[in-house]
Amino acid sequence: MENSKSFGPRLRSAIGYAWREGTVYFVLAFLIIMFTIINPRFFSGRNIYNLITESSHYVIAGMGIAFVMIGGGIDLSVGYEMAMVSTTSFILMSSYASTHGGIVPGWFILVIFAWGIFIGFLMGTLNGVICAKLKLFPLIVTMATSELFRGISYTITNSKTYSGLPANFRALYTTKIAGLPLDVYLAILCIILTWFVLNKTHFGRDVLAVGGNRECARLSGIRADFVQIMTFSITGAVFGLAALDMMAHQNMTSSSTGPGTEFTCLTAAIIGGISFTGGKGNVVGLVAGIFVMQIITNGMQLAGWGAYLQYAVKGVILLAAIAFDALKNRPRPVVRVHKEIEKAEAA
Repeated sequence: MENSKSFGPRLRSAIGYAWREGTVYFVLAFLIIMFTIINPRFFSGRNIYNLITESSHYVIAGMGIAFVMIGGGIDLSVGYEMAMVSTTSFILMSSYASTHGGIVPGWFILVIFAWGIFIGFLMGTLNGVICAKLKLFPLIVTMATSELFRGISYTITNSKTYSGLPANFRALYTTKIAGLPLDVYLAILCIILTWFVLNKTHFGRDVLAVGGNRECARLSGIRADFVQIMTFSITGAVFGLAALDMMAHQNMTSSSTGPGTEFTCLTAAIIGGISFTGGKGNVVGLVAGIFVMQIITNGMQLAGWGAYLQYAVKGVILLAAIAFDALKNRPRPVVRVHKEIEKAEAA
């Protein structure tokens, strides 16, 4: 009798956990099965390889969006932050090559990576300072700074497309270890570091606290403004790294390279268990959410569905993800159990 009574709460707890945290994995499995049935080539080794390698810069960028979203914010400017990083980095490499006989040494490539991360950090910090110090809504602030970064990027490039990157810069993508490009391992390292910071450090706990309830976090002694600024700064820096990885993949860049990445990462984050209102985060779920988005794109292409239909499907997925996030995070009603009923059940 006691075992049967204890089994019920455990079962409800397991179902509740699957509802809150496991949905993305069911969706991922469903999509894999569905697209394999539609086109058996989907599950081929070559296509799986393409999925993994083409997702690396999205995974890196996703680790950035995790910080700002778990901290209770949102950043819509990161797409044009990526454009700023990639175009200015290309111009710097091109200028150096033109004055040194077309050669870009390895040490200068490291400088370019430091540059990209630093510029991303500065742009993220700008967003964070405006939001934290002026107490403005991050959605509006980052929409405005997105246009700012967009205008600067197009002015610098004069709307040009640049191609032909140095071979030692592209080594991030062309160098393979155990059959996989080097940037795949970089993405894995970013996942590990993000998980560690958010789950095992004091700063990570502060991010969760500020995202859950900013005022309570402030009253408990946490420097809420500093934490909020740093989440934006880290997000910008990580997206700067993702921009360089994307550039190495594509061997080209322009002011339109990068925008759109924020949509994929935002949707993947919500699907993967990061609450739209902050305070909750699941790094592994976020990675699964990114692969959900990538599988949808890849599977629809193999199925011969049009690119415009893909936009519509992704829009529906984002709406569904936001609705689902609202449903699973809504306050639970308090159920009052009469003592008579409890006594009856005990009997």
